[in-house]
Amino acid sequence: MIVMKFGGTSLASAREIEHITDLIIEEPDKKVVVVSAMAGVTDKLIDIANRVVDLPSAIVEKECNKFCDELLSVHISVATAVIKDKKIRREVVDNLKELANELRITLIGVGYLEDLSPKSLDYILSFGERLSVLIVTGALKSKGVKTKALTGYEAGIITDSNFGCARPIYSKIKNTIKDRLMPLLDGGILPVVTGFIAADEKARITTMGRGGSDYTASLLGRFLDVEEVQIWTDVDGILTTDPKVLPSARLIPKLSYIEAMDLAYFGAKVIHSKMIEPAMVADIPVRIKNTFKPEGKGTLIVRTQEKIESIIKAVTLAKDVEILNLKGIGMAETPNIAGRLFTLLGENNINIIMISGSSESNLSFIVKKDDVKRAVEILNEEFVGNGIRSLEVIEDVCIITVVGTGMAGTKGIAARIFQTVAENDVNIIMIAQGSSEVNISFVVERKDGTKVIKALHKKFIEDEIQLN
Repeated sequence: MIVMKFGGTSLASAREIEHITDLIIEEPDKKVVVVSAMAGVTDKLIDIANRVVDLPSAIVEKECNKFCDELLSVHISVATAVIKDKKIRREVVDNLKELANELRITLIGVGYLEDLSPKSLDYILSFGERLSVLIVTGALKSKGVKTKALTGYEAGIITDSNFGCARPIYSKIKNTIKDRLMPLLDGGILPVVTGFIAADEKARITTMGRGGSDYTASLLGRFLDVEEVQIWTDVDGILTTDPKVLPSARLIPKLSYIEAMDLAYFGAKVIHSKMIEPAMVADIPVRIKNTFKPEGKGTLIVRTQEKIESIIKAVTLAKDVEILNLKGIGMAETPNIAGRLFTLLGENNINIIMISGSSESNLSFIVKKDDVKRAVEILNEEFVGNGIRSLEVIEDVCIITVVGTGMAGTKGIAARIFQTVAENDVNIIMIAQGSSEVNISFVVERKDGTKVIKALHKKFIEDEIQLN
């Protein structure tokens, strides 16, 4: 048995959905399918949800109606094109209309109240997947497949109530996933599950953060004990760097869980880092496949760490981050100040991407650009003047990360990396290395990011492969 997950680009239009339903049918193994929202829909839902709270009351209803009518029109158009059976098509269209009306009522309510809570936002965002799963199951049914559409919660994924970035409750889902899906599978019914969304113990809809559809697939794979989790996307697999930065980027045939996690965490957008953990715990291979080139083998992610021709396997670039730099002699004299600081940020759903402390009186860490304003407000209120002299924000930076199992135990690799950066007249602002020794991350000015990526890729991947 396998899990097949299809992202938004694989569901971009009727043509793509027609194609993925053929891929699903051609797969001989027993399977569970996970689908994202259609391409761009989640972003549109985020936009309207944030915009509607600021609209004048007089036009709230008009704007919400316009948005929902346009969204419904797109989905009905796709459903009409891919669902050939008239009876099935009529049923799907009726369900799409019902969901669109539910979304319309929710948005109008949020607009009139002028209050968008994380709970309300999760509910609004859930409509992307709930709409797309109806179309995919309808298309499969019209091709003679016995199938059932399920939300993540209906498939057994129960989370905590941390709306916006909910975490699964493992003690619950180790039983609920099997209990809800195995009877369907044993009865010859194909479950098609919404990625990204689940629900808490009170059945209130939650989302598991961006990249949550990959997470859904991995969780289902772990607790169904599948042979492989497949992530179908619009690239051939995980590449040595971002092909938009460097068109000569190459496919990496095999990665270890640790390498893949580091790459995903520090900028590789093909998969989300948190989806690796459930697969790693259960030792389930994860395969990245290209929906539009299904004959390719893609990238296989497994437990074994293999060295290849070059010491470094990949180089990533993470933008949209900023450095927060805390200074103050009082920090050294205040017990557990770092623990308190990071706990406080965590309680406010602010993720710390990278940490570097140059001394007891100085602590630097990186957060996403979108979180900086809120982080500064929290830290100013709780810490500045109370052990911390100042809080500095360093903008226009990016994180460069080099990853490869071959780095572990290789003498002088860090020196060679930093020498390459220096030779390209670039200054390193901040450095961090993981204890696993499979990655080194450092920060440079954003304007230098592309130059550094190209230089490192050439020296440690292209040139070394040629030498070997």
